[in-house]
Amino acid sequence: MTEALVAVLGFALALAAHDLGVQGLGAESLKPFIGSCPKCRGTRGWHRPVCPHCGRRIGREVVLALVMAVMTVILHQGFGFGPLFFAYLGFLVLTLALTVTDLEEFRIVDRLNLPGSLILAVALAVVALVAGDGADLVRGLLGAVAYFAGTTVMFVIGGGRGFGAGDVKLAPVLGLYAAFISWGTLGWAVFITAVVGGVVGAAILIFGRGGKDTELPYGPPMVIGAWTAIALALVGAIPLPA
Repeated sequence: MTEALVAVLGFALALAAHDLGVQGLGAESLKPFIGSCPKCRGTRGWHRPVCPHCGRRIGREVVLALVMAVMTVILHQGFGFGPLFFAYLGFLVLTLALTVTDLEEFRIVDRLNLPGSLILAVALAVVALVAGDGADLVRGLLGAVAYFAGTTVMFVIGGGRGFGAGDVKLAPVLGLYAAFISWGTLGWAVFITAVVGGVVGAAILIFGRGGKDTELPYGPPMVIGAWTAIALALVGAIPLPA
């Protein structure tokens, strides 16, 4: 019963995160749970499967909500209902919202990413220090620096193609929350990101939907990489230090 309730919580927060992502692309105030339509930016309401303004049907919202429900259950199994559970749940909400912005307009919006990342970093630091997990926090901070440095190098080498400035700004919070669990988690996050990004790029080229200069959103592969690695670590697929 508890896991079912946790899944429902994750599903509901995914709807809020989707609204934050859609609203974050504009200048309007952020109002989760109102059911913003990503096509016309009107208020559809979550009780309607079709937007009354533009006719867009709900599609990816359900998929993202189901994925977040599963991830919330995994977080609960790994952390229980402790402070770390809620810190990582906040991280999940932010990264899902930023995934929406990148899918919609190929950009990681600063109005969500910068304050959200700062709040999440402070929250994790407080939780870690109260729990006496200072070593994990130091590792997380070093992971944030390492991931930021790596993406910055890629950004400079690629001249802004592939990795955009928004992806570079997203990297620290991904590195922080992945490395907080273990260095192996961060390593797998980077590896999975490269694989997912490569597969998506190759698929677009193979199926003739773009060329070598086609702009691709790289934020979603980064988020998928981080959360896949975190999930694998929490279920025991990645050995963690004793």
